[in-house]
Amino acid sequence: MAALRKLEYGVPSGNDALTVRLGVEKGIFEAEGIDLSTRIVFGGPELAAAFSSGELAIGSIGSPSGLNAMAAGGNFQIIASGCRQRAHMYLGVRKDIDGYQALRGKRLGLLSIGSCPSWIARRMLAHHGLDPNQDITFVPLLEDYPRIIDLMAEGRFDACLATEPNLSIGEDRGILDIWAAAYEDAYLPDYQWIIRVAHKGFIAEEPELAAAVLRGCRRAAHYAADNRDEFAAFVARQYNTTPAVAGRAMARELAHYQLDCQIDMPGLQCSLDMLHEFGGIARPRRAEEFTDLRFQPQFQAEGIPTQ
Repeated sequence: MAALRKLEYGVPSGNDALTVRLGVEKGIFEAEGIDLSTRIVFGGPELAAAFSSGELAIGSIGSPSGLNAMAAGGNFQIIASGCRQRAHMYLGVRKDIDGYQALRGKRLGLLSIGSCPSWIARRMLAHHGLDPNQDITFVPLLEDYPRIIDLMAEGRFDACLATEPNLSIGEDRGILDIWAAAYEDAYLPDYQWIIRVAHKGFIAEEPELAAAVLRGCRRAAHYAADNRDEFAAFVARQYNTTPAVAGRAMARELAHYQLDCQIDMPGLQCSLDMLHEFGGIARPRRAEEFTDLRFQPQFQAEGIPTQ
């Protein structure tokens, strides 16, 4: 039996790549010949730098952070969509705050400045007539992000934009109310958020290994969707919560999951356009500039990736 190939899969926080983590536990990646582990690099720009340098060969990142880095010359490309293709970020607000105008002068906790929530929050706040540069203070958490609900309970900030299961945990503890999802029609309904990316050198030298990782990602995603109770129990263990709370979080999300790694190209263009609108990218760009589509399912069905 051939030795397994060791490989790290990069993620920007402990809340990402939940189906990948489940796949590792279930041996799905071992069946593809890979000894896969996840590695957290907190913050979108920080993770993008690791992909660009080749410190990490492959992994997941939010499209705003990834596209900003690639537009600035980052040496990696988009090869697939993550499961959280839509903008799976939820606005949680302290229970004593009543209405969006009451957020003026308040603090919003998020992963980091320049990470996905700092861009997505701008769109959500602006929709409600708030100036994200003047009316609210962003509080970056980085390594403290796993404690986002505890920190909110301690009064470090008044609202947060974060991913599940954090919001359901905060809701269950009576700390916050969930006001909105970023993928709602008012904000970013047609959007490509989590992208799977790979260093250009890794793509050139190890295309079969990149393809094997994506096959494992697809199998793991379908396993999670087909075994929802088991997936919820797995998530509960990761976050020290109850299966009921994790199940509520999964029920909120799973209907919107992209299970087959298929990139939403119009949605990716939406992300680029938003970055240009808010000054992250200086000039208009096209989504095709940042993608390597040979790893998409329609090509993988034919076997070896092609140029």
